[in-house]
Amino acid sequence: MSNNNTNNPSHPYYPFLKWGFLHTSFMIYVRSHNSISDEDFMELFGLHGYQKTHPPLPFLGRHVVFANDTEWTHIADDCGYTLWHSPKTVEAIEILSKSYDVFRNSLGDIDNSFDFEYHQNGELIRKFVFKHDVFKKTELIAVDMGRKLVGEPTAMDDLKSSSEKMFPEMTQALGIARVTDPLQHRFYSKKAS
Repeated sequence: MSNNNTNNPSHPYYPFLKWGFLHTSFMIYVRSHNSISDEDFMELFGLHGYQKTHPPLPFLGRHVVFANDTEWTHIADDCGYTLWHSPKTVEAIEILSKSYDVFRNSLGDIDNSFDFEYHQNGELIRKFVFKHDVFKKTELIAVDMGRKLVGEPTAMDDLKSSSEKMFPEMTQALGIARVTDPLQHRFYSKKAS
């Protein structure tokens, strides 16, 4: 029996290791071969006033978590979707994608919405947006552009299921290795004003 209790809300690394690897509802992966510092990423994303910290973090606080595998930097947003809501994020991804491969994905918080996009060699290769409105009880594919990625499920039900676990086949096919050791995560929190 596993001693992994990272799916426990009282665990200091929850929700960042809910399934045993770094993730939140909005993730950005940059294939920079670890050449960009956390501080440079935060500057690019407009995350000013953040300082290095350690878990546990307040569930609703403003923070960002970084981790690296051998090629990709993993950037985890906070539970308030600070990066997801910021217009600087779109601009930063556009800038980064001119020099590096970038994969980003997000999951809805109260619904089954999800989206992902992959930039390679300065081009948007794939973008998929699935919208679910729990109040209107509607679901629709809002954007489906580019060729399917290796490991991308072809059936919609399989794609929905894959999104719930942060697209494991797709990220693995892109060479993104899951960072499961919480000691490799670097936490930053917005300083109180």
